[in-house]
Amino acid sequence: MSHHTVSVTQASRSFSELLNKVHYQGESFDIKRGKNVIARLMPAAPIPQTLKVTALNEVFKQLPALEREEYDSFEAAVTEIRTQSNAEKNPWD
Repeated sequence: MSHHTVSVTQASRSFSELLNKVHYQGESFDIKRGKNVIARLMPAAPIPQTLKVTALNEVFKQLPALEREEYDSFEAAVTEIRTQSNAEKNPWD
């Protein structure tokens, strides 16, 4: 299985060919606009019916990594939710 990078223009002009390579050859493509990867075209993994907790690390490894700005935004949102939520407070206190 190989991984390639193509521009948005290339992807739009040869979309059917890219899909065939993904489906039949298992290839994957990062699609770039300028210097930024904005999309990823890759084979769809079958959805498991059950997932063991021990398999979560492998699932997380396969997810695309967040950019630093996205990570900071996500962390800020989680912090805000925690400060506004009573869910973390012990009702017996």
